[in-house]
Amino acid sequence: MSCLVISRQPQLLNRMLASLEQARRFWQPSDEVLCSWNGSSTDEERIEAPAHPTFRIASRTAYHFAANMNRLAEQALGELLVLVNDDVVLDPGCLDRAAQILETLPEVGLVGGRLRNSEGMLTHAGLLFANDGCPYNRFRPDQLGPLIDPDGLEVQESGPMPAVTGALMVIRRSDFLSLRFRETFRVCGEDVALCLDCWSHLGKTPYYASDVTAIHDEKSTRGDSLDHYDIQAVGRLVQDLANEHPELRAQFSHWAVQESALMWRLCQQLRGERDGARQQRDEQLKELRELLQEQQKEWHHDRTQLIQERDQARAEAIAAQQKIRDLLQSTSWKLTAPLRSISERLGARPTP
Repeated sequence: MSCLVISRQPQLLNRMLASLEQARRFWQPSDEVLCSWNGSSTDEERIEAPAHPTFRIASRTAYHFAANMNRLAEQALGELLVLVNDDVVLDPGCLDRAAQILETLPEVGLVGGRLRNSEGMLTHAGLLFANDGCPYNRFRPDQLGPLIDPDGLEVQESGPMPAVTGALMVIRRSDFLSLRFRETFRVCGEDVALCLDCWSHLGKTPYYASDVTAIHDEKSTRGDSLDHYDIQAVGRLVQDLANEHPELRAQFSHWAVQESALMWRLCQQLRGERDGARQQRDEQLKELRELLQEQQKEWHHDRTQLIQERDQARAEAIAAQQKIRDLLQSTSWKLTAPLRSISERLGARPTP
């Protein structure tokens, strides 16, 4: 077995190399890892090569996925090629399972796996094609990842698939060298084209194996690149091939129907969650409305009480004023006025 990887980042490459140890139960002395190194010589010194399988930098050229992989495949010695991104972390036993499929199913041309990101959400479960032939990730995990159960029955169904991703792909060396990656793509698409070429030129089908698993954070190596023209080119290949082979269209339909069933269930689930959220919101609004009504009653009661207290205080003030006026107008008050005047004057004199 020969593992082929392209890298320029030692931290990613070291992580992938470390995962290889458990990815296969028994590594053979002839097994190898061939690397196309695109990074600096300083970073190259930071590579932590495993003892098994044997690691070797087989080329140091500018990055071009298809061309780099084709050169590595020419130098590989293993009967099986593992094409793997440096940002993939392989799960224990996944390469043994891929090798078993190729050994027992001669009609299978290459094997792709079920990938998830670091948070555990699905990132790849095979590739399908839209009506215009353009490829897309089955179940569209890039948009719907949080909604899809990565261990759901639909995701775990394995079988012949129109295409799988080149992030993790296992293929017989003889088959790969008879096809090779097309080097006409600038950014992406060569992996899908290889799947189509495998089917049309070798009469073998790509195979999605849900138990060939790994972690892959999408585009953590390549980043976001302008891939529109490459995808359109793949779309033209798909349309030409599907027009010639109705059995391939039937394979598309099988997975598309399964996907649509899952999408329908997701819609029902979201609708139920939306209705539940709406009911909860209505109940909360009802509770808030009842609370406001109670507060309004309390405010009305307090206001009525304050008005009553104000009116009572006003009546008392009027009564007191009337008593003062009556007192000022009374005969006794007038008769004692001279005496009060003398008292006030005596009280105002300074003490000798």
